[in-house]
Amino acid sequence: MAFYPSKLILSLLFVIATTASVAHSIRVVDQQLLLSVAGRVVCAVPGTNCTTTTCPGIAGVNVTLSCNGGQTTLAQAMTTRGGSVNLTLSAPVVPLFRPPLQCFVYVKLPIATCKFFPHTGILRSPLTLMNIVQVAAGLIINTTFGVLSYVN
Repeated sequence: MAFYPSKLILSLLFVIATTASVAHSIRVVDQQLLLSVAGRVVCAVPGTNCTTTTCPGIAGVNVTLSCNGGQTTLAQAMTTRGGSVNLTLSAPVVPLFRPPLQCFVYVKLPIATCKFFPHTGILRSPLTLMNIVQVAAGLIINTTFGVLSYVN
């Protein structure tokens, strides 16, 4: 079995960063971090088992990324014709996805093309870590989000 020190170091860094009680972000010296968030905004029909693949997507919706309860927007993008959206955040420090610093995507209501959502309030969905890829320039943290839930 071949020994790959870079994979070992990355694995240890990830384990330490996600388990330490004081760790709230991954810091990588002289490397860039890229956070990639992919998902789909759909018009969820109440009482159905609607998923991001079975319900109709909504175009032209502004989706924001925040890790402090929606107070600070870290990235934003508009959904495509099929409701898909890709947000990216490139920074020397990317927040981890664990309490107390939980990252969410947010959508402000109303959405005129979906009559099933309330007229006011906010929808949100937590990020789900898919994988972390090491490239020559740094790390790419790939995440996704699911069906948005009504907050208030």
